[in-house]
Amino acid sequence: MVIDPHTHIVPSGFLEDVRNKAFGDTVTIQNADGKEWIVTKSNVLGKSRELRNILTPMYYEVDLRLKDMERMGVSRQILSVSPSLTFYSLDKSITNDLAQSMNDALIEISNNNSSDFSCMATVPLQDPELAAVELERAIKNGHLGVQIASNVAGKNLDDPNLDVFWQKAQDLGITIFIHPIDTMGAADRLKDFYLRNFIGNPLDTTIAAACLIFGGVLDRFPNLNFLLSHLGGFLPWIRGRWEHGYGERREPKVHGSKNPEEYINRFFYDTIIHNSDSFEFAVKTLGSERVVYGTDYPADMANHENCREIPGMSKLEEKQQNEILVENVRKLFQIT
Repeated sequence: MVIDPHTHIVPSGFLEDVRNKAFGDTVTIQNADGKEWIVTKSNVLGKSRELRNILTPMYYEVDLRLKDMERMGVSRQILSVSPSLTFYSLDKSITNDLAQSMNDALIEISNNNSSDFSCMATVPLQDPELAAVELERAIKNGHLGVQIASNVAGKNLDDPNLDVFWQKAQDLGITIFIHPIDTMGAADRLKDFYLRNFIGNPLDTTIAAACLIFGGVLDRFPNLNFLLSHLGGFLPWIRGRWEHGYGERREPKVHGSKNPEEYINRFFYDTIIHNSDSFEFAVKTLGSERVVYGTDYPADMANHENCREIPGMSKLEEKQQNEILVENVRKLFQIT
């Protein structure tokens, strides 16, 4: 049973709430050029911002998703909302309402299609205490884990205010899936050529992992499980630089962190890298037991091919393929 834990959806129950103006003018659906767009008015790093994301059937039509899953050889998806819907830059109260709407809509899809879908929650992480409460509610309702962004409206994940959320996640024994959004440099040096995705996404995931290591989060919460999107960003390729720098500099030790090599196996890494040699290197150096199949469906940057045909998979031994496609994600999300 091949399971995909990196796949996004805009659940129809949430869309119904948006169409009914449940969130006022903050989150709306607008029509332009014959297409529908989800439009969010927010504030990021002190600047007013209107974020527009196209709404295509692939993001909300379940029947279309099921057909694609069959073509891709995927038996089950663990659904998470489109990362643009984390809404950390909004007022915490409306973000909590948005999170509850999305989480309830996700669990409805999962319950109505229990053989095909599970789901993971979203939370208002700009208010860690409120996020902890919503996480517990969602897990009790059947969510298997939680997706969070790689930063919280520009703040890194070693922010001490997040400790109450980390503690709740650890107590619940669930996995935290980190996905980049509002990435570093997206509004300036990475604004052209889609570099905000090509470079910005893996960069922001790398920053998130580094802050969890050097900021002491992994020491304070030794039982947390993290899944990093896009094969951990740049982490598998620059880990030697971190280790060398740790031996030479005082800055990475200010929170008492150990050699960063001791934390590499605290993370799981999905398969999205789009290059056979890079994938083979990552599996060799991280270990197949730490790599988890993921597609990023239905994004244009996703792996849309059959799961056995993603670049590099066929080079692995059958045992390694089975670990990556089935066993690791079952253990990580406690799927029997």
